[in-house]
This record gives sequence, C-alpha cells and structure tokens, in this order.
Amino acid sequence: MNKVILDPTHIRQQAIDDELLVEHSALAENAGFLTGVAVTKAVYHGVIGISSKSVDDHQLLFLQVCSAQTKIALTDYKQWQRIRFYYPMPTSDGFFIPKEVVIKCDINHPFVTIMLASEEGTQLFL
Repeated sequence: MNKVILDPTHIRQQAIDDELLVEHSALAENAGFLTGVAVTKAVYHGVIGISSKSVDDHQLLFLQVCSAQTKIALTDYKQWQRIRFYYPMPTSDGFFIPKEVVIKCDINHPFVTIMLASEEGTQLFL
C-alpha cells in the first residue's frame, strides 16, 4: 500500500512556487520576525492597495504591525499559534476598510503564514 507523507516544508514551497503564497522572509526579518514568513495573495494585494508608495514600504509596515501583534500575543496571552487582529486595508477611493487578519505559526516548523480570516479554512499546512 502506498503511503503519502505530507511534508509541510515541501507543501509550503510548492504553494510559493505556484504563487498561492508570497515569500516575505527577507522583508519580515527587517520587520522583527525571526522565522520565515509568507503571506497569501489576497493579503499581498490588499495591503498594497492603490498608492504612490512603494510595494515594499506597504508590506514592511504591514509586517511590522504583524510582528508587534505577535509579540503582544506572546506577552499577554502566551498564545502564538493563531493570532487575529484587524488591519486597515486601503481602498481605491482613498479610504480604509478594516479586514480581519490571521497570523498562523507552526509549532513544529519555523514558518509563519499571514492570511485573511476568510481564507483560513482554505489553507492546508501553509
């Protein structure tokens, strides 16, 4: 009988290769993360919005907020596997809509995945 082994590292890399996730580890390190970080496409496009600022500026600010939320969760609640907070996503008309963001941390692997709450059930091992 064939045995299927799900390797989270391989699955995550495949999701990045298939462009389901956007790898942000280098930028996330500047934001204060000590692990590999990837965001879903919806988060990536939602954070950028329509603006004259560079994409990296928006992503860095977003990742700094995520890093701060992670530190708060660790300090206050001692829970870090799933962190929820609202982030003001820019809209095309110059306003902001708060969207619920989920930061998922894997206890067995040094990965952080950031997604919208509406995407949470669709991501397997990401």
